[in-house]
Amino acid sequence: MTILDSFGSETTIANRIARPVEIGYEQAVYGSFPFWDRGYSILAHSPGCRPEWLVGLRAACQHFGERPAGASEASALFALPLEAGPWLIVGVSPQGEDDRGRPGALAFHALFLDPHDYRRAGGNPFDFASLLRQDWTADTETLPSGVRTVEPGELSPPPVSSLAESIATALGRGGRVALQAPAPIDALAQEVWSVLPLAIRCRASVATWAFGNGNQFDLIALPRLAGVGFDSSYVDLSQVEANPEGRAADRQIGHWGTVLKRAMPILGLTALLVGAALGIVLRPDHDEPAPTANKVVTAPLPLPLDRPPPDAADYPAEALDPEEKRRVIEGLINLAEQFGMRSADVPTRDDPATLMTALASQLRYRGPWLSSTELAEFEDEARPGSSHDRTLAREWHLRTRRFAPDRALPAHFRDGPLRWQLDTLTWSFHLDDEPNAHRRSPAEIPHALANALALDVSLNETPLVASHPALAAYRKFLDRLPRR
Repeated sequence: MTILDSFGSETTIANRIARPVEIGYEQAVYGSFPFWDRGYSILAHSPGCRPEWLVGLRAACQHFGERPAGASEASALFALPLEAGPWLIVGVSPQGEDDRGRPGALAFHALFLDPHDYRRAGGNPFDFASLLRQDWTADTETLPSGVRTVEPGELSPPPVSSLAESIATALGRGGRVALQAPAPIDALAQEVWSVLPLAIRCRASVATWAFGNGNQFDLIALPRLAGVGFDSSYVDLSQVEANPEGRAADRQIGHWGTVLKRAMPILGLTALLVGAALGIVLRPDHDEPAPTANKVVTAPLPLPLDRPPPDAADYPAEALDPEEKRRVIEGLINLAEQFGMRSADVPTRDDPATLMTALASQLRYRGPWLSSTELAEFEDEARPGSSHDRTLAREWHLRTRRFAPDRALPAHFRDGPLRWQLDTLTWSFHLDDEPNAHRRSPAEIPHALANALALDVSLNETPLVASHPALAAYRKFLDRLPRR
């Protein structure tokens, strides 16, 4: 069996790692326990855990949700990438009553994996499930750093159910799936992961059981869907089936209550050769629709430079820490892969400036833009038409504006300090005003940049699209981006 990968081409299912690899990890446990009176807090962690990782763990666990009445207690697993950098693999286990005798206490045992190592391991969180503990005592004061040897995958995929195939196809097309299930879906989720291409496994988050959707998992099982928040990226299965363009993989798939985000190509950012520098370009703008003859659209940017880049003279010259450089490179590769660049096709893996230059020059929108008159019309609430549609048009403009080619990297970019290069890359994508950006370490910046550039707005078609060619071009461009 083959399914479409993120480039729209067929990828064989049996694309697991080819030989054993040793993967280092850090770990921590967060939860509420009968042997202490601190409520939910960090019980212990390994020495390599960074403070921002523990903050991310705490937030992810708090988004797990409260167990609804009637739902059974059960152990589960979830995995997602943290904005702070690492992949987070968490085992959730019931702990009975807390220190005040209240039922429903949970423990969250977390493993933190470097994104590059997670990819080397095949992007499969279930390969680490045996490391996740459920028993904790007051004597647990610290945890060791660890190494896991991940064995090669099977030469051919195991048989899977039609339900797993359908979910894998939806995820491969950029969809999200929520299942109403009476118990955790560990076995089903492992079936799904066994048939997903590597590129999808390395970006898809999963929760085999949860009580809320605050983490916006790509695949999630809940005891009930009613009352759980799903944003506009989720649509009801019946709507997908009613779509005349629906495909066989979007068919009814058993008795599970299912929510699917409409299938879309996760990245139509076509992978093309970019010469000796990187082997791939991300060019999501090479086939934007031409404006119709009777419509007037503004010329593509560049506009006058609205703000100069950061001044390299403001950055102290300091020796580049090899470990920091390694983490920056891996973060940049992870960013590039999310937007369509496969790391296996990158011949130069030790030069962050080369990676940043490729991203800054290729990940751009070069289609038509809304004119100032059109934008003013969308601001005018007195005009006829839907206020929601006008708001959506402005949001599309703002999101697309991040990818405008008006902020080129300076000619001396390669000669500057690494932190200045990263801040300048952020500036080039119009994200230099992000709050708390100055507090991030260099290794955190690529991950924060990937999150900020991902799509976080509805792309539902509106009547304005037909009358404004620039909106049609915006929508087509944005539809190719990975979603938050």
